[in-house]
Amino acid sequence: MSPRRAKVLGGETSPGALRRHLIAVTQHLLAAHGAAALTTRQIAREAQVADGVLYNHFAGKDDLVLTAMAERAGELVDAFQAAVPEPGSGTLEGNVATLTRAALDMQAGLLPLVTGLLGRPDLFHGFFATFHAGLGPQATFAATVEYLQAEQALGRAADDVDAAAVTELMFGACQLRTIMTVAATGTPTVTAERAGDLEAVVAALLRALRPTA
Repeated sequence: MSPRRAKVLGGETSPGALRRHLIAVTQHLLAAHGAAALTTRQIAREAQVADGVLYNHFAGKDDLVLTAMAERAGELVDAFQAAVPEPGSGTLEGNVATLTRAALDMQAGLLPLVTGLLGRPDLFHGFFATFHAGLGPQATFAATVEYLQAEQALGRAADDVDAAAVTELMFGACQLRTIMTVAATGTPTVTAERAGDLEAVVAALLRALRPTA
């Protein structure tokens, strides 16, 4: 490995280091500029490598873009899954608030990936085919439904409420608030103020979930 390349990679010399570097750079560029105007030269310049280097690790630019997007989406799904509370732990109120914030964080991370592909229908469909084939949004939805059903079985949540419907309302509200953030500020960054807006959403969910006396 050349001294210049080693410097770019922070001195790491493992075989997959350059591949991971290219993916990380591409993720950054996608979040900032989208995929429609992204070029091989732009990726190479940002990664500080020769234009043809990415072809040593990927079939082409589109393969790199889809890989970068799928890995980022997978990270967001993993983060959500890790945030799902253990049924019966803490309080229902606190757990629903945690789930709602995790859903908002996931939506905020996914939105720039999706909107960045609007000018590339082929990549758009390729991304969703890849995403849904693995641990896609269906996994996060199922994990939330399972958590709520477990709370119902424990008697901490009303058993006459459809857990899937409550989950749809939570995910839908978070998606809408993320879109509203983009419309208002031009960025899907989740600010403390935006997180505060979740209080009304959480309160509405809890009204449906609390067992009646």
